[in-house]
Amino acid sequence: METVQGPLLVIAGAGTGKTRTLTCRLAYQVARAGVAPAHLLAITFTAKAAGEMRERAASLCPQGPDLSGIWIGTMHALGYEILAEHGGLIGLPDRIDIISPADRAGIIRSLAGDCAERDAGRSVRRLEQQLEAERNALCPPDAVSPLCRAYRNELARQGVLDFDDLILKTLELFGRRPRIAQAYRARFTHISVDEYQDINPAQYRLVRYLCPASANICAVGDADQAIYAFRGASIESFLTFQRDFPQAAVVHLERNYRSTGTILQAAGQVIQNNRNRIEKRLVTVCGAGAPVELCRARDEDEEARCVAREVERLVGGTRFETMSHDTGETALGFSDIAILYRLHQQCRPLRRVFEQRGIPVQFAAAQSFYEDPDLKPVIDLLEILADCGNDFAVAEALVAGARSVGRKTAVRLCSQARDGGMSVFSLIQEPGLLSGLPLPARTAVEGLAAFLARLTAAGRSETLDAIIQQIGEHLFARDAAAQDKLLDLRTAAMPFSQGPAAAAAPLFLQRMSFLKEGEQLGPRQEAVNMMTVHGSKGLEFPVVFITGLEAGLFPYRPSSGEPGGSDTEEERRLFYVGMTRAREKLCLTHACSRYLFGERRKMPRSPFLDELPDRLVTRSRQARRSGTSRKGAKQMKLF
Repeated sequence: METVQGPLLVIAGAGTGKTRTLTCRLAYQVARAGVAPAHLLAITFTAKAAGEMRERAASLCPQGPDLSGIWIGTMHALGYEILAEHGGLIGLPDRIDIISPADRAGIIRSLAGDCAERDAGRSVRRLEQQLEAERNALCPPDAVSPLCRAYRNELARQGVLDFDDLILKTLELFGRRPRIAQAYRARFTHISVDEYQDINPAQYRLVRYLCPASANICAVGDADQAIYAFRGASIESFLTFQRDFPQAAVVHLERNYRSTGTILQAAGQVIQNNRNRIEKRLVTVCGAGAPVELCRARDEDEEARCVAREVERLVGGTRFETMSHDTGETALGFSDIAILYRLHQQCRPLRRVFEQRGIPVQFAAAQSFYEDPDLKPVIDLLEILADCGNDFAVAEALVAGARSVGRKTAVRLCSQARDGGMSVFSLIQEPGLLSGLPLPARTAVEGLAAFLARLTAAGRSETLDAIIQQIGEHLFARDAAAQDKLLDLRTAAMPFSQGPAAAAAPLFLQRMSFLKEGEQLGPRQEAVNMMTVHGSKGLEFPVVFITGLEAGLFPYRPSSGEPGGSDTEEERRLFYVGMTRAREKLCLTHACSRYLFGERRKMPRSPFLDELPDRLVTRSRQARRSGTSRKGAKQMKLF
């Protein structure tokens, strides 16, 4: 923490308090070393982590130096700020429009056929991952795939950027305008980068633009928790840090404040089978704890019932027959429990069984608000509120809103607006320009135009929450399920509802676009948390279940036709991350057969389970207790 000058590598094991260490170091640099807050840059992996770091920094020095001047945020947020100020130097518009994930998927879907990229078994999501990895690998223009080339051209044609462009365009700016890069090097003299093991080549290049070999850079990370290779991240940046910065000091954080000794030993035995890592030995301060529990089930339905029964036992029961009576254990709350899985589709039987048993659950969904089909029309309208010139959002509102006119009509209106040198919003506000449309389509367009006019007028005085509520009444007057989702969106928008919606909407949409899975959970609810293991990164829970530990599923083996292969070491790191989310109790489950990818499959147990020492594991044969009734149970007498 007291190393202020020169490069520093902090090898921080799971649960060792790296966020607190990094935050304390920032405070030390200001309070003791005399570094001006404006010269400090702290890069985090998620927007949530950035918020937590700001809160901790403020609490560390309540009466001391003001740390609010420290720039704390994600690398994408940094790129956004740089491009907003200097993007015009490389031909970007004054206002930067970031395409939503759903719109990005739509573009890829439409381009895939044209580029002959839609092979059997390749989902749009797989193509997105391929495209993301290819672009962030900084391939030369003549070496990219036809899909990548067509995608870049389509973004340029629409005048929008995607999430990756926030880094890629910043690199272009620094490359073409070296003085801008030099100005940021002079501004940020002391740089900290959290989760350094998960940066991709483009992000690495941005770090090197800001940090010459003798820079005051602090890289914090853990090679054992590098789990984003499918997005193009490279663990090599972390492993070769000392080669890039030969004078770097190295500090190990090995005291674990989260998990019991048994959990750490089990996780450590697993991860030691990886070769591409930096050796370390975590020591707990939490005591030995209970053995890791291993449960075998016949199929995914029995697995779900096994997990549900154990959850009921841990919380003291949800029904009379499952209530614990003087067991001596302290009952937990539902929110103390997390159920993790490798693939999103694994949550379906779990969700079904939990709903049948009345166990509340909340999901860190695969979809963000941008991607949810019910909320996508709401986001489109907020995009229009933020910028009436966003033709893409207006076109989507024409297609997917309450007054849909169809894709062909929307394309026709976009072409007409482009030919007339005006925005689509301006075009539909002029009834005389809609005379060529059939009467039903013209009526629908005029109705949408009137609603948008009312919405933009209201946005100048009413709050964002009020605007979202009005949009919900317009779109979902009789859809209770969609209204429930809208409530989640309103909750997320509350911090941005202190002033007029027109000013707040761009900030809210920017915030939403930077969120990752695991950050989509709403305010803390008394419900069991369900999410992928990837989504659990950075979180911790008293009790963790990891389900589906079967060969081919975890470690995951792509089916024929899917791009890329399986990286066993990456899968093992992912398992390690899941295990180290648990504070007190870790339960591992596997099924002998599972319905997966449209067919019933026999599932051998995961080879990772064979890496667990027998002395740390207790096994449960749940198949013997799969029934919901209990033999010998009798109706209690009332008198």
